[in-house]
Amino acid sequence: MKISLPEITVHNAEKVLAEVTQALKAGDFAVDFSGVKNIDSSALAVVMGARRAAGGKPLQLLNLPEQFSSLVAAYGVQSLFA
Repeated sequence: MKISLPEITVHNAEKVLAEVTQALKAGDFAVDFSGVKNIDSSALAVVMGARRAAGGKPLQLLNLPEQFSSLVAAYGVQSLFA
């Protein structure tokens, strides 16, 4: 599923996670971030929530914004994304 919003921030993270969770329930375990141009640390929370919602099934994170790896490093959670 492709995230429909151009940014993931504290203002819309709940909505994005709900959208992703709905797709996961429908069996779509690939999350495409290609349309997302701006993120804050809420994007980490969305991805972590999506992983929980996937129930241990592999989750594909496609076209993550460049800022995502910087956030992962800043929060010291590299081991979760290795």
